Amino acid sequence: MSPTGRVALLLSALSAFTAAQKLDASCADVVIFMARGNDAPYHDDRTFPLVDATCAKFTTSGMSCGYVEIQFDVTLGGPYCDQVAEGTRNGVSQITAFNQKCPNTNIVVNGYSEGAHVAGNVLGGPEVGGCTTVAGVSRNSAARQAIKAALLWGDVRHTANQVYNVDGAGRQKYPRTGSDLANLNTYSSVLRSYCAAGDPVCADGTVVEQHLNYFRLYTNDASDWIVSKIPKKTSSSSSSAQSGSTVVPTPSSGTVSATITPVGPTATGGAACGGYGQPVCESYPTPMITSSSKPSGTSYGYGHGSSNSTATYVPVHSETPVNACPVVYVTQYV
Repeated sequence: MSPTGRVALLLSALSAFTAAQKLDASCADVVIFMARGNDAPYHDDRTFPLVDATCAKFTTSGMSCGYVEIQFDVTLGGPYCDQVAEGTRNGVSQITAFNQKCPNTNIVVNGYSEGAHVAGNVLGGPEVGGCTTVAGVSRNSAARQAIKAALLWGDVRHTANQVYNVDGAGRQKYPRTGSDLANLNTYSSVLRSYCAAGDPVCADGTVVEQHLNYFRLYTNDASDWIVSKIPKKTSSSSSSAQSGSTVVPTPSSGTVSATITPVGPTATGGAACGGYGQPVCESYPTPMITSSSKPSGTSYGYGHGSSNSTATYVPVHSETPVNACPVVYVTQYV
């Protein structure tokens, strides 16, 4: 590790595994559309506690609940803007198709990190001066009316001083502007944007843990808020939620296969350190119980979206880089 504290990537590329994708759901009272973060698998361990907590609360109150995952590539170091465009296009397609199939289902849109960028575009696109000109859900459409709650967490395009901001509401890094922000703000009454003041992705902060801790800190509160936004169930809405013709969404691409390549750190603000278009500072060090093979004097961490049961671990020099890209290592998924 250099005197500036930059984190070195060590050893070879890591193993990959296949994660199931859930691209459609049965009609229900509530369905949550999930957009995951960069380098995370589908149904990732970091964000899905929100689905579990929310659906459990709806089930307790006698309402049915499910989820759908927005399909897009999140390969670390890949063409970020192409990934966001794909996610935006697929998110709009999947939500629109689902609403045609299940016109009485209440829709919740949730996005974390790169997925928050995608979810924000699904709601407010096209972007102004951003990644993509893909349009969001039409403001006058039935699908738009079905969206009853939306949550953005650690959003790359977080904008300061909006009425729906939570936590570090006065900070930003790559904010939305113009018609892009105006379109997103039409959702103000049903939108929350979580951005901690120290989050390096949404607030240009320096505390990497704050980008990772949202769901540990806010899942219960956020799930309560979602429940408060959904109309209470009636006998007529219960039966009608199951109606509608069968429409299968067709995302623009299938399962992604990628070569696993370590990415070295660069100076703060560089392409590998969260520069716009490559927000790869989403793979952060997280402490874990070390194995018996841990070399003396090193510590271990695992990447964004990985779980202790599936990740391959490599030693790193430091878990608290100073003025450096907080990427520890790259875990790719197929």
